[in-house]
Amino acid sequence: MDQRTDTGSLAAAELRDLVVDNADEQRFDVSRRIFQDPEIFELELERIFESNWVYLAHESQLPNEHDYFSTQIGRQPVLVTRGADGKIHAFLNACSHRGAQLANTKRGNKPTMMCPYHGWVYDSTGACIDVNDHDAGDYPEYFDKQSHDLIKLGQLGVYRGFIFGSIKAEVEPLEVWMGESTAFIDMFVDQSPEGLEVLRGGVHYTCDSNWKLQIENVDGYHFFPVHTGYIALGARRGEAKKETLKTIDVSQMKELPGAVYDLDRGHASAWAWMPNGDQRPLAKSREALEKSHGQERANWLIDCVRFQLMFPNLWLMDQSSTTLRVMHPVAVDKTRVEVYCIAPKGEPAEARALRLRQFEDFLGPAGLATPDDQVVMESCQRGFQATQAKWQQGYARGNASVVYGPDEDARKMGINPSVSGKGDAETGVHGPLRRWRELMGLVDE
Repeated sequence: MDQRTDTGSLAAAELRDLVVDNADEQRFDVSRRIFQDPEIFELELERIFESNWVYLAHESQLPNEHDYFSTQIGRQPVLVTRGADGKIHAFLNACSHRGAQLANTKRGNKPTMMCPYHGWVYDSTGACIDVNDHDAGDYPEYFDKQSHDLIKLGQLGVYRGFIFGSIKAEVEPLEVWMGESTAFIDMFVDQSPEGLEVLRGGVHYTCDSNWKLQIENVDGYHFFPVHTGYIALGARRGEAKKETLKTIDVSQMKELPGAVYDLDRGHASAWAWMPNGDQRPLAKSREALEKSHGQERANWLIDCVRFQLMFPNLWLMDQSSTTLRVMHPVAVDKTRVEVYCIAPKGEPAEARALRLRQFEDFLGPAGLATPDDQVVMESCQRGFQATQAKWQQGYARGNASVVYGPDEDARKMGINPSVSGKGDAETGVHGPLRRWRELMGLVDE
């Protein structure tokens, strides 16, 4: 059982001082304390996860009436459903009676859910439709005046199939919160006129490291030291005479264009051109995409590796295959990760098969990249025990060459980031950590 830690000793000014953001000095420093202090972790759950918009699920994971999908906001259990009205609903996954969870599986289909403890029954919109033995006449009048329905989330919204929710009602409108990030989400969804669908199955695992390391791990800087096995195997496959599963040819990517962007409110993106875009599943629809979107945008869709962070808990990744990576903080040094393959609806069968094989090859638990990343993140977490090293030196690369506002490629894509950086820079994580500093330091003494 997780134990909550008292956070009363932490002042807002002290929290703000843990991230130093000084543009005049081109300085961005982060204290290692934010990755290892249990008190800070508890405040993160309260001020970041449980007080703002977070990603919940994709509509394709609830295609039918009475489908449900269970997830979390921070530590709070949440149930997302599609009601008999066809609409998406979301509420706390806790019976109004004694608090037992109604759904203990990830997903399913039930017109009604009965509490396993005392038999109260709820429909797929969260309405309580039966209090067990209510007709016996033992309940007082004040009880009957209460609502027994499940507690709805404070806010719920959907953008192009992506479902977001907030525990608290007092949050800015979803479209304002998303801001410039919608342009990158559109690049994913526009891969098919029918939109996207999450494919069956998924990869769920626990990483013994702080959740913010999952956010930091898409910098292009780490790729060549960490993924040597992937790089070597990719080279061998490229030389093979017989047909083999092709991977991204990273040998030329250092010389190709790329960038990282701060899209405000913690959202961030990264992209890079790849030399062998024709090996990607979407390339099998190149002609159709050029016809519907024009050649330049089709090239952006097919030949560009993209990463879109929706702060704080979703990476939408278009690299080897196309994936959703959802981060759930469990403890200061433990994160549960869910990874799903997401694909354009109606894509050719050959492209779908290739997408699944590339997903398994790169991202699965025995894949060529995911285990590498988990090993180094857990190594970092162990290294944080060296408490005499109080500050990270991991955010300076590229800070001398950032552009405040959009760079040329951002203008071509029609987006307006607040900061643009080089593709292999470490500045891509500045935006999420700026948002961390803002949210954690909101309350003054």
